[in-house]
Amino acid sequence: MPLTDDEKEQFHKLGFLIKPGFLWSDRVATIAADVDRYVQIEPRFDGRNVWRYDQLCNLIIDPETLAITDDLMGGAAFTFHHCHAARHDPGLAGVPWHHDYEQIPQTNRSHVQLHVLHYLDGLNGTVGDLLLLPKSHRSVMRRDSLSFLREQELPGMVVINDVPPGTVVFAHSALLHARRAQPGGGDRKRYFIDIAFMQEGVLWPSYGREGWRDTLAALDDKFHQPDRPKLFAADAFFDIADAVSRVQGSAGSLAMRLPEVHGASRPVAGAIPIVQ
Repeated sequence: MPLTDDEKEQFHKLGFLIKPGFLWSDRVATIAADVDRYVQIEPRFDGRNVWRYDQLCNLIIDPETLAITDDLMGGAAFTFHHCHAARHDPGLAGVPWHHDYEQIPQTNRSHVQLHVLHYLDGLNGTVGDLLLLPKSHRSVMRRDSLSFLREQELPGMVVINDVPPGTVVFAHSALLHARRAQPGGGDRKRYFIDIAFMQEGVLWPSYGREGWRDTLAALDDKFHQPDRPKLFAADAFFDIADAVSRVQGSAGSLAMRLPEVHGASRPVAGAIPIVQ
């Protein structure tokens, strides 16, 4: 079902949109079983073998999720970046304030990166609360700029701790967020999956320093979408290891390291991996 104009406006204004009970109960149970298997087998939790888990991958190509992503991308094409899955047990530590917008270095918010956050067992204030800072996706900063604040309350923040199983949060990846630790409630688990999509139009940093092309190729081979041929396209990304090596240890304005362009206000050929 397409988003309403109000929902699209909320996302672009505040940086997030919550869909309570987006996944029905039978499907939640099936996906949770896949997450249990993933947790037991994948020690790195980095998504490189996600293509082996059909229920997780079905979330990536879920028609309703992709339709909503179309709306939030303004109709522009987009590419899959990564899929994480985790099962958070009671007593889980918190995560400091941060954002997840992929850019080296952080210079602008010209294109949309979207995180689709799935809470299979919902949130009820016993395992870990999701904290969001509305409108922060409009700012440009290092992803860990506010990590020194840990999970402390910030003016205007939104606390998500009372949503039903199957709830999905669509969040702009530049939105500041945190996970606030809670003491736990019985044996309640916090099943969590995040999937990221990148808007077409710039090159994005790859996910991870090795094996990312193989992961995209395996996903495309197994879950190819004929009407979205670029969904798992490796040519939407540049190698993050190369980009980090270019800027690491640099001092001063990185713009002065780019080739000079006379009388032109267009991207410098070959410089996209640096300025994106």
